[in-house]
Amino acid sequence: MTSSANSESVANASLEDMVLIPAGEFVMGSDDVDASGKSQEFGFNEPLYLNEHPQRTVSLDAFYIDKYEVTNGEFKQYLRSLGRYSEMQINDLIERLQMQQDNLPARNITWFKADEYCRFVGKRLPTEAEWEKAARGTDGREYPWGNEWNAEFVNAGQGESDLTPVGSFENGKSVYGLYDMAGNVMEWTGDWYEPYPGAEYQSPNYGKKRRVVRGGSWGGVGHYVIPHYFRVAYRFNFPPDQAFNDVGFRCAKDA
Repeated sequence: MTSSANSESVANASLEDMVLIPAGEFVMGSDDVDASGKSQEFGFNEPLYLNEHPQRTVSLDAFYIDKYEVTNGEFKQYLRSLGRYSEMQINDLIERLQMQQDNLPARNITWFKADEYCRFVGKRLPTEAEWEKAARGTDGREYPWGNEWNAEFVNAGQGESDLTPVGSFENGKSVYGLYDMAGNVMEWTGDWYEPYPGAEYQSPNYGKKRRVVRGGSWGGVGHYVIPHYFRVAYRFNFPPDQAFNDVGFRCAKDA
């Protein structure tokens, strides 16, 4: 198959395995506080919860978002479609990026490469608000599946030494039917890491130098604080030109 045919094949599949998130309002962020001082106890660089303040109602237009995280197989197809690499180079690149299985989520992908992939297939990275609505729904839930933490609903590194195939946790789906909105890999969003409107807390990392990631990852952080990192309101950040073995992405598209 020629590179142009590959490109057409990838673009034509742009709405396949996507979910329509309806227009309307949802609750974004949280007003929780770290009353027990766990952030100081564990030596975190930033306080828990404060970058999620203030909780507020946000209204969004309808949009589509991928049901699954972008997989190794999909990213491999994208590399072939570019026509820039020989098959040997692709295999070397795939190995270097630790992409051994086609149905695992792609990782070790910079924000720029994730953005390039989504644009190539006629999509884009979701905004931070779109990501949270797709994970949370409209009832203000704490986790994609509800309000109670359950380690069996997510690949949080408990019993899993690494990634699991996308869509492995049926009970962990969001209200809209999206898989792995918590766990497996954290996910790039399209937004810079900035304070929410009306926020009092000012992070030293705010500004147009880091992009927001969402969703927690298989790596976990510690037995006490793990649930915190898989909440739908949790937000973290990384430099867009760096790649990490627990960060991947999914794409969105205007409705």
